[in-house]
Amino acid sequence: MITTILIDDELHCNETLKIELARHCPELEVIGSYTSGKEGVAAIKELRPNLVFLDIEMPWMNGFEVLKQFDKVDFDVVFITAYDNYAIQAFRYSAVDYLLKPIKSELLKEAVAKVSANKKHELPSIQLESLLYNLKDNMTNNKVVFSTSDGLEIVDTSTIYRCQSDNNYTHVYMQDQNKLFLSKTLKEVELMLESSKFLRVHQSHLVNIDYVKKFVKAEGGYLEMKNGDQVSVSKSKRDHLLTRLNSFKAI
Repeated sequence: MITTILIDDELHCNETLKIELARHCPELEVIGSYTSGKEGVAAIKELRPNLVFLDIEMPWMNGFEVLKQFDKVDFDVVFITAYDNYAIQAFRYSAVDYLLKPIKSELLKEAVAKVSANKKHELPSIQLESLLYNLKDNMTNNKVVFSTSDGLEIVDTSTIYRCQSDNNYTHVYMQDQNKLFLSKTLKEVELMLESSKFLRVHQSHLVNIDYVKKFVKAEGGYLEMKNGDQVSVSKSKRDHLLTRLNSFKAI
């Protein structure tokens, strides 16, 4: 069983979540629910849960301030928020999961499944470090943190040439010829790099338009990058690609 506590300043939200977890996630055991950050911190220290569902917006001590009370976060966290705003982009950058209120049953089950899967891969502390970094002003400075097998890699997105799918993994090719191997799908990476500079040109390829040298019509169509790489372009993406390239004056 995955021992779990709930922290949300709205009592009815805790009660509703408890019912939904009992109904859809029998692998979880809810061992406590609390309506303030202070109570939640004390409960985490005493009960040492495997998982915490944590509301972000709470008076006196918000969800992020709760986590700052711990030198080491050795439990998984699923954040809960009623606000689909700029901060959501930071969650996409990180391995940490979040749920929007009102919580949908299917998304709740997916979040719990990710928690179980993550126990085989990255440590919660690595995930949270990535999140807290990206919640700062770094998003406006074109920086992102990737979680890798070695830890955290801080990357200036302007140095990314292209990304290529490898089943459930992604290769990220950099300007300095370095390459990162991420345990994320290309779709997940695309969300992380959500920017006018990045364009999906194929099921397996995402490119930075700033590094496109030319589009070649032969052989079904492909891009030649400034470093000499050739990237296939699918028929379904071709018209949109040409429109974007013209708008950025990349050719």
